[in-house]
Amino acid sequence: MIRKKFSLLPVLCASLLLLSSCAGRQPDSAEKAKNVHVLSFAERQTVADKLDPALIRAQNRLGLRLHEKLAESAKDNILLSPYSIFTAISLAYQGSGGQTAEEMARVLGIEKIGKEQANASVRTLYTLLGDAGSGVRLNSANSVWYRKGMEMKEPFIQTAENSYHADVQAVDFENGRTVQEINGWVNEHTGGKIPAILEQAPDRNTVAILLNTVYFNGAWQNPFDPKDTTEGDFTLSDQTTKQVPMMKRTGMFEFKQTPEAQAIRLPYGDGRLNMLIVLPAGGHSLADVMKGIRKDPSTWQARFEHASGEIRLPRFKAESSLELSDALVAMGMKQAFDPAAADFTAMSDAKPLFVSSVLHKMVLDVNEQGTEAAAVTEMAMAGSAPPAGRFEMNVDRPFFFCIEDGQTGLWLFMGTIGNPA
Repeated sequence: MIRKKFSLLPVLCASLLLLSSCAGRQPDSAEKAKNVHVLSFAERQTVADKLDPALIRAQNRLGLRLHEKLAESAKDNILLSPYSIFTAISLAYQGSGGQTAEEMARVLGIEKIGKEQANASVRTLYTLLGDAGSGVRLNSANSVWYRKGMEMKEPFIQTAENSYHADVQAVDFENGRTVQEINGWVNEHTGGKIPAILEQAPDRNTVAILLNTVYFNGAWQNPFDPKDTTEGDFTLSDQTTKQVPMMKRTGMFEFKQTPEAQAIRLPYGDGRLNMLIVLPAGGHSLADVMKGIRKDPSTWQARFEHASGEIRLPRFKAESSLELSDALVAMGMKQAFDPAAADFTAMSDAKPLFVSSVLHKMVLDVNEQGTEAAAVTEMAMAGSAPPAGRFEMNVDRPFFFCIEDGQTGLWLFMGTIGNPA
């Protein structure tokens, strides 16, 4: 008897959106009512204190490890949402067992945490991210789409709905309307910035698709004046230059300078979320700086001293579409992709059931009004010193960025920009 190979597409869209074209528009009361209770800063801190810091570190390190693997293909711009990717894979992990679960837990970095504690942290993060403060919209959503007639186990469905707040529904993947429904769900939950994740009906062996989306729209706490934006040179890694619009602002900033790099933190809204930019110093490449960040990300996860200065930053839009399967296999998540060995019996008894694809889409828009990205907090480095006098930081060459939740240390978005043109 020939057994059908049932493929599972977890993270068919770990899709994240960084958008600021309408930055500053805050969700109205109806939107907030649909999400969660609006928390004060003190209430959010109380909730944040309940989070296991190991889970936050795991998510950030997953992003850095994936970035390292993806950088081997030498893309100009590498854009990731560690939170989105972690959440989607973690949802699939809830349905895994045996060695498959062990490998997934190691790649996620939660082998010492366990499923129940991971679920509790996911629920806590959902509460925190549901209200990101004034001047910021931040929405995350999950969904599970599975083939009609397939028996999905009730404990998995309950976990998906209760811990991940996922929409779970049985569909006919061979019906063209299903593709429209899935793309419509993605379009709705990314504010229209990622209108589709599926170009055609899934492979006929696909039995489930797990999706996570993250939408962020943040207004700068202190916007850039468009009148100060001028054309300037941006030097690419091959030492050629391109003309890009360079925004400029002066003032007081969290700033740090080391022999290897300059770093600045630009806050959004009420300051809970920030963008951190790390710019390699002359004589140091972005690859050198990334080695240091991967070796010890905590270096960039403490507050900087404040200094007066000027920042020049490109105004740009970037997007990426990545297939993460090879990178995840290289990181040790092998059995999940093996039709003969994958164990997702906690999700369904369908056999074989395995991961066939992991896709990640991201759109990033940085302009005078706002952005979305990630911010990092940083610790004092050996050999560093507070900047003397007024600083100048001209982001005119490849750089690292991230958008961080200051209360938890979570990197919602991160990446490197090698060509903003």
